[in-house]
Amino acid sequence: MKPKYKIEFLDEAVEFLNELNDKVREKIYYNLKKSQISNDKTLFKKLNDEIWEYRTLYKRTVTIQRTKIH
Repeated sequence: MKPKYKIEFLDEAVEFLNELNDKVREKIYYNLKKSQISNDKTLFKKLNDEIWEYRTLYKRTVTIQRTKIH
């Protein structure tokens, strides 16, 4: 299936992801890829016209990332 949009990471986001353990980082990448092809509101929520929030639950711990989409 073709992705609905492209994901680009800011340097700060890459630094944040690199600080996480491998399993958590893999789960976040999996959910980001999943959000590109499906409308799962538990993963991806629009906060306003430019800011979106990704939510990932891993072992009952929530990781939240906000991103600006152009």
